[in-house]
Amino acid sequence: MLPRNIQQRNPKKQQWWPFFSTRRLAVAAVMVAQFLLNSFGDFHTTSCKKIMNNAYICSSLTSSLASTWKELTPAILKASYWPKNYSSNVNFTNWIDDLFLNYYGFHQLRRSSLYPADPFAAKELLKIISNRLRYLNNETTSMNPPLLIVVSGGSVTLGYNCESNPVGLPALEEYARNPSCAWPVRLENLFNEALFGNKSVVKVSNIAGGGASSEIGKIVLDYQLFPEGVKKESPHVVIWAHAPNDAGQPDRDRTFYEHLPGFVHAARNLDKCNDDLPMVVILEDFYGSGTYESVNQISGYLSELSSWYGLTSVNHANVIKHELWANLDIPYTVSHILGSDYHIHSGMGSHAGAAWTMFFNFLSAFTDSCTAESLGLDIPVSSIPLKFMGPYDTSGSYDTISPTWRRNKDEAREYCSRQPLLNKTTEPCTYAFMANSMSGVNSVKGLRAVMKGVLTSSDGWEASGNPVKQPRIGWYASKEGAKFSLEIVVSSDTKFLTIMSMKSYGPKFVDTMLEINVQINRKDTGQHATSSHQITGYHETKTSIHVPHKVELPGGGAQVGDVILLDAILKRGAYFKINGIAFCAY
Repeated sequence: MLPRNIQQRNPKKQQWWPFFSTRRLAVAAVMVAQFLLNSFGDFHTTSCKKIMNNAYICSSLTSSLASTWKELTPAILKASYWPKNYSSNVNFTNWIDDLFLNYYGFHQLRRSSLYPADPFAAKELLKIISNRLRYLNNETTSMNPPLLIVVSGGSVTLGYNCESNPVGLPALEEYARNPSCAWPVRLENLFNEALFGNKSVVKVSNIAGGGASSEIGKIVLDYQLFPEGVKKESPHVVIWAHAPNDAGQPDRDRTFYEHLPGFVHAARNLDKCNDDLPMVVILEDFYGSGTYESVNQISGYLSELSSWYGLTSVNHANVIKHELWANLDIPYTVSHILGSDYHIHSGMGSHAGAAWTMFFNFLSAFTDSCTAESLGLDIPVSSIPLKFMGPYDTSGSYDTISPTWRRNKDEAREYCSRQPLLNKTTEPCTYAFMANSMSGVNSVKGLRAVMKGVLTSSDGWEASGNPVKQPRIGWYASKEGAKFSLEIVVSSDTKFLTIMSMKSYGPKFVDTMLEINVQINRKDTGQHATSSHQITGYHETKTSIHVPHKVELPGGGAQVGDVILLDAILKRGAYFKINGIAFCAY
């Protein structure tokens, strides 16, 4: 490994060239050469081809994780020169090499693995990959889709500030619309380039949204507010990455007892009839803000959550936090590791590191599964699949665990027995959208389009904002008394209204209050039912988050053919943001 004796640099100097000393660059060149030799020449003519030419991926992944990781290192580095626009920049590639070899070595990455992958789920993922390889190798005419990974998180995962770097690279124009420097994009590239020789074997879909907590993530999963590509195929893996926003929630107990378990159940219910998938992965990403209490508390919550449900749990922070904390007074070192200053929205270095961390843990699950299979080590079969584990609750009673677990299994079995008879085209919502840079509503034009068919009047409200940068896309009120009206013709039975709005501590949000009035006009009787609700925009927590406000529709809800009328008026304040509206069955 490269020497760790990084020079103490003068913090007043802003040039980065002294960091890459002649000696360090020479050592790095030697190390890369050694890795290439150990990999028997060009990696893409050996290991990648070996994997691509095997119908079943386990034929190529029976070595130890350490051996596989060493063999893959040249390809990982090459795939990490991302975005490709920068791959010929020597300062950039030297920085990536040093970051990977010095701070994300095998032993550091080992610290990220908290709870291993469920062996049944890992085996299912390998089957999906193998079927995809067979299709790409023209060994079958069946169109086997890629392994689909969905990532749910907040602005950190979205990629806010991911263009920040210590070597002077300019931000690409595309980052304003689609932050390809964010770690989910990098993870997809690592899979497909480093492991599969530039073949489309894995698809990573980033559905993160600024200010999104687990509560918002659950809404997105429940109502399937996905990009079009995700809706066509149930995700095989769902990665949770909401730690920064969950750590800032004012009601921590509610986060632990409601929102986190709710997210897990919503993710697992995306495919009720598969006992093992989707695999749910908990990622505690690195974020450089928050009090010790909030950070440690959310870490404890995630540990308990993962242990209870048997989830795969990964801690990116464990890889780099001690090195960072030891050098917080050395700005060069902090910027070298994170790509930015020490704050919640870390730069390109942190995103490259998160991608390496997740790739390492997936590879660990795959090599463990393949090695066990090659040794004939059978997986013990549980009497009840782990997927149907019920939520923990405040009672702390063990008496309810088994009955709840069995009931969940029986309900799923009964549902799946009826599935061929069910109308699979029925959507959970008669009308729903969430403004999200990675969803179908990812621009002002897109938001206007989704509201055009239902918006009957508007005064003081407009679609505005940016996909990634602040202020982000949303439906904004700009004056006191601003109002708008919607008319929804019900296409499927609808019982709930959810308004997703921003809460913030800024002066514009102080004492703001939005009034929502709902009326349902019955198709058959001409009668109507009404209700009224208030939503405030201010909280004292020093962060801005999106909060769902879910209420029952009046009169027991609306049926097909009924008409729902919604009138909204900003009663107090002169500023408000709505990020999503949903009329749904549950």
